[in-house]
Amino acid sequence: MTASFPIEELNWWQSPDPTSAELYASGGLQVEDWPHARQVERLANKLFHTTQPLHHLDEEARRLLARAALLHNTGMLIDVRRHHKHSYRLIKETPLPDFSDQQRHEIACIARYHRRALPSTSHAEFAALKREARKRVSALAALLRVADALDYNHDGSVLHLSSAENLYNKTTWTIALQVRPLADVDQEIEHAYAKADLFEKVFKRKLRLIIEE
Repeated sequence: MTASFPIEELNWWQSPDPTSAELYASGGLQVEDWPHARQVERLANKLFHTTQPLHHLDEEARRLLARAALLHNTGMLIDVRRHHKHSYRLIKETPLPDFSDQQRHEIACIARYHRRALPSTSHAEFAALKREARKRVSALAALLRVADALDYNHDGSVLHLSSAENLYNKTTWTIALQVRPLADVDQEIEHAYAKADLFEKVFKRKLRLIIEE
C-alpha cells in the first residue's frame, strides 16, 4: 500500500531539539520530549480531521488542539505523577502567541485532561468555561487522550491514521493505523483503548483500532 504522507515525515522524530517555530509556539515553556510532542500534535491533527463528522468543529478548534498537544507534557519537568495538572497551570499562566486569554484557558484545560480524570464541573478550571467551551474542550481532550496513547513508547511507531469509513457505524468508529515496518504497537493500542473513555462518552461511539497492512 502506498503511503499517503510525505516521505520526509518519516524523519521528524530524529531531532530532539525544538525548531524556532516550536519555540515561538511554546511561549517559552519547556517541553520534556520534543519528538513525542511533535508526534502527539501530528496524530491529534489527523484525528481531528478523520473525526470531523463526529465533532463538527472548525479550524479554530483544531488550532487549540494542536497547541495543547504540543504542550501537554510541559508539566513533566515539575512532577511526573501530577504533570497534567502542572501543564494546566503553566499554560494558563504563560502568554501564548496567536491566542487570546480565553483561548489559552481552553488550551490549558485540553492539556489538563489528556490523562487521568475526565472533564467535570466539579473542577474549578472546567466549570469556569461557558457551556459551548466545555463541549469543545471535552471533544478536543478526547482526541488528545487517544493521540497521546498512540505514542505511548515515545518512538513514533504510528506513521499515519485515517478513518475506515467502510467499517464504522452508529455504534463504532474505526481508525486505521499505518505503522513503522516491524513495529510492535500492542502497548499503544492497549493504552489508546484505555484512554478512549472520554472519546466514547463524548461521541457516543466505541473506538476501534485496526492496523493496515
